[in-house]
Amino acid sequence: MKRIKEEIIAWVRNYFAQNGDANTKALIGISGGKDSTVSAAICVEALGKDRVVGVLMPNGVQNDIADSRRVCEYLGIKNYEININGAYQALSEEISTKTGGELTNQFKTNTPSRLRMTTLYSVAAIIGNCRISNNGNLSERLMGYFTLWGDGAGDFAPLANLYVSDVVQLGIELGLPEDLVRKTPSDGMCGKSDEDSLGFTYAEVEKVARGRETEVNPEVAQRIKAKINAMSWKSKLLNIPCFNPYKKVLAIVDAQTDFIDGSLGVGLEKWNKAKQNILALVQKEHYDGIIYTKDWHPAAHCSFKANGGIWPSHCVQGTAGAEIDKDLQAIDVDSLILNKGCNSGVEEYGIDVLANIGGVEELHLVGLCYDYCVSSCAKETAKRHLNTKVIIKKAGTVAIDENAEVDFESLPILVE
Repeated sequence: MKRIKEEIIAWVRNYFAQNGDANTKALIGISGGKDSTVSAAICVEALGKDRVVGVLMPNGVQNDIADSRRVCEYLGIKNYEININGAYQALSEEISTKTGGELTNQFKTNTPSRLRMTTLYSVAAIIGNCRISNNGNLSERLMGYFTLWGDGAGDFAPLANLYVSDVVQLGIELGLPEDLVRKTPSDGMCGKSDEDSLGFTYAEVEKVARGRETEVNPEVAQRIKAKINAMSWKSKLLNIPCFNPYKKVLAIVDAQTDFIDGSLGVGLEKWNKAKQNILALVQKEHYDGIIYTKDWHPAAHCSFKANGGIWPSHCVQGTAGAEIDKDLQAIDVDSLILNKGCNSGVEEYGIDVLANIGGVEELHLVGLCYDYCVSSCAKETAKRHLNTKVIIKKAGTVAIDENAEVDFESLPILVE
């Protein structure tokens, strides 16, 4: 986390250098929760406390307003406390009177958030020369747990690609009071914690998003996946400059038992040679993250010969044959797992390996097998991430047909 801390501070400093001047200030809504506390601390480290301004925005009585005040005092930043309740009540009455409708729960939840963002931009208009922080994290973004044009707005987003657990670790690395960075997340409006409202924990969200859904109750995992899919449209609207901890990523494709020495095995001798090349590559390149893909087939998958396909049964969900090579999975680099081939009626060789990560500058691919899954993953990813350099490191791969010539469809994919 020390590396992430240093990189995110440098990113904020660079953002302000490119999008402001030596006097441009970071304006931050301070809720007293971990996200705004960590965002404010990062900006203080990057810019100095004199260029960071906090705005406290209770809607009437805020029970934990003392935490918000403590954050500002701890960081030594100038701050303003602006109660939005008068504006909220006046707007609510005017809208209810003119429409003749009752105020819905959606109105009561989202309107204060949008008024808070209006307040931040209004304060910025008076102070002048400010950039407003979006304090949301990746766990919230995946769940769609933000208000469009409310807390989902802003000029820059330092935490947008960090999970809740990352934000906690970053806060501790920054030396912030642990009770603030470990504080139970709440929107401060509906009276419940975020996790109470969602029906599952952010720890479970992170496990599913990282491909570790087997560690989560199956019913809960399915609800989380459905929520991520349902909210993807909303997340895509957050087109805000974001810090990304992943600049160079390694994708290890389908390094699974059945592809090594099982039903579709390429052979241990060939695989061990490729594996040593992969481990050497990790030492040389210093990747920011690793993505493991794996076939995760239902027993009745259409690609199996018994079901009319062309392949022997392989990598069936929950079996030993679907497990990833333990030496590779033990690599001490931040990682996630992407399952593919989960739909019994769809043959799927490749997937977009950067589906859950944006802003990657360089992607390297290795694994099994070069002429099928590795090349297919490279193509699917290159089609969707035009600004990412995609390179297959062939020495870290084994092919089913060593003489196969792959058609990369004129995509800018390098093979080294």
